[in-house]
Amino acid sequence: QNRHAFGSVVSRKDTIRQIVANARIEITKCRQLTYLAAVMADEKGFKAARKYIAMIKYAVPKMALDVVDEAIQVHGAHGVSQDSRLSDLYTSLRTLRVADGPDIVHLNTIAKIEINRTPSPLAIAVSGVNENIKKYGKFEHVKNIAFPSDKSDKKQTARL
Repeated sequence: QNRHAFGSVVSRKDTIRQIVANARIEITKCRQLTYLAAVMADEKGFKAARKYIAMIKYAVPKMALDVVDEAIQVHGAHGVSQDSRLSDLYTSLRTLRVADGPDIVHLNTIAKIEINRTPSPLAIAVSGVNENIKKYGKFEHVKNIAFPSDKSDKKQTARL
């Protein structure tokens, strides 16, 4: 609030305010996602909360890394100097993104759950039905190819 650059207080610059506002929005979104996962785990069990936990494991470290990256940008050379802890935070957060599994693992967990869930009536109404596929029964034989449901299917898919 008291740092000056280019003849004015940095906190009064529109670009800085936008960065701060975006950081607050991202932090709040991740916090709410965390609360949602906690409620799901408490009320329906950890299996039901698995998707939300994977979302947290992907989104929160990424958000924190982005916030620290923006702070480094705002601070300029000072942000990466030994006088600032921002570069240490950045290194630690980048390590955290890999420590609990690479992002792709969490994204695949989310995608697998989303793809396999039963579509809502609204989703069915919005996407519609291809009448030719429905009429001739095309693609009924490929229901569980992407994510096999039992172990024998997984073994067979692994051989392919």
